[in-house]
Amino acid sequence: MSTLVQIVDTTTEDALALLRHRSVKRDLDTEGIVRTIIEDVRTRGDQALLEIGRKFDSPNLTSLRVTDAEIESANVPENARLAIAVSARRVRDFHELQLNALTAGLFPTGTGYGWSVVDGKQNGANDFGPGTLGQRLLPVSAAGIYVPGGGAPYASSVIMNAVPAIVAGAGKVVITSPAAESGGLAPAVLAAIRELGIKDAFKMGGAGAVAALAFGTETVPKVDTIAGPGNRFVNEAKRQLWGTVGLDGYAGPSEVCVLADVQANAAWAAADLLTQIEHAPDNAAFLITLSRAKADEILAAVESQLTGAAREATMRAALKNESLVIIVRDLEEAADVVNAIAPEHITVALHSPEAFLGKIRNAGCVLLGEWTPESAGDFTLGPSHTLPTSGAARFGSPVNVLNFLKVQSVAHLTRAQLEPLIPTIKAFGEMEGFPTHAHGATIRFEP
Repeated sequence: MSTLVQIVDTTTEDALALLRHRSVKRDLDTEGIVRTIIEDVRTRGDQALLEIGRKFDSPNLTSLRVTDAEIESANVPENARLAIAVSARRVRDFHELQLNALTAGLFPTGTGYGWSVVDGKQNGANDFGPGTLGQRLLPVSAAGIYVPGGGAPYASSVIMNAVPAIVAGAGKVVITSPAAESGGLAPAVLAAIRELGIKDAFKMGGAGAVAALAFGTETVPKVDTIAGPGNRFVNEAKRQLWGTVGLDGYAGPSEVCVLADVQANAAWAAADLLTQIEHAPDNAAFLITLSRAKADEILAAVESQLTGAAREATMRAALKNESLVIIVRDLEEAADVVNAIAPEHITVALHSPEAFLGKIRNAGCVLLGEWTPESAGDFTLGPSHTLPTSGAARFGSPVNVLNFLKVQSVAHLTRAQLEPLIPTIKAFGEMEGFPTHAHGATIRFEP
């Protein structure tokens, strides 16, 4: 029996039963704390945010807004500056291609894109004149981007969440991140903000930051939607503010799944497992293999890489308390297990990984083959690294330009088009008990 992580063999145990109830964990104490913070920020605005920031982040916090001087003077090593620039370019290029694919065949409508039909036929003209039905695809006016703190400078989170908003055409992009002990933001975070040309940035974190973006304060602008990962207080604030502001999702702890066949490189598989559980002890790793011998080989490599690692204690806790090794009979069963987990990330370390892709219905990010490491997805591939967790990949998506776009339906009928619809409108008004609804249409044809 492994002391490192729980091992489940599907020949004797029901792995799917263990996975059936995976979901975001609720905590009543956290819910109560967040509810109080949200109300405090809603009623007291900036003053509440400053008090919260001084209590939880930095006693040296004197103001919420990041100044232009702070952004411009941020100093990082040249290799870090170059990495930020390369990542930003690749993420921008990817999401511009996504936007082009989504809007292919649409016509520009000032701030967005549109399509329309006249007499049931596609209309390529840039108008919604009489006799048309259609839709417009519009960016939000303001997007809020939450960048975690917690002692790590998450420059990548600035890029991965703000760039899709910028590409989508959001009118204003607002960054918020917890203040460091010094009272400012980490230089790497500021350098990423500078690289993207963002002017609105604030030193605030946790549930208070989410509330401030949702309601607006004396200093913080109100936004239409919020994206970006955070701790349990951030995620609980998102849950409680759902409907007040648009949200990317209700995320849980980070997680990774590695599917490895007998030919997989054990050391590489081990490295991918450890990559995503480095953040916190509640992160989860799932290893799926077709043999106990391969599982043992990979776990030996995990042990070797863990020993003396900078975050060894964090990763050992995640492995022991939150993770599973699942030994399956064949790839068909492996697919069932993967889809039951619905992992945030999955590395497909198979001899022919592309053949398995069609079997994966539920996953936030699929990394095919052994030359596509988890860390490439985190920092530089192009798609956003903010992904659905805790099984939400069954219905959720990575952050992308669609998080910052909305569809608006448009109709412009003529008398001739409305007239044949009157019997249907009247019938529904009678059927559902709303005669005034029907009258709103029939009155137009009364003498």
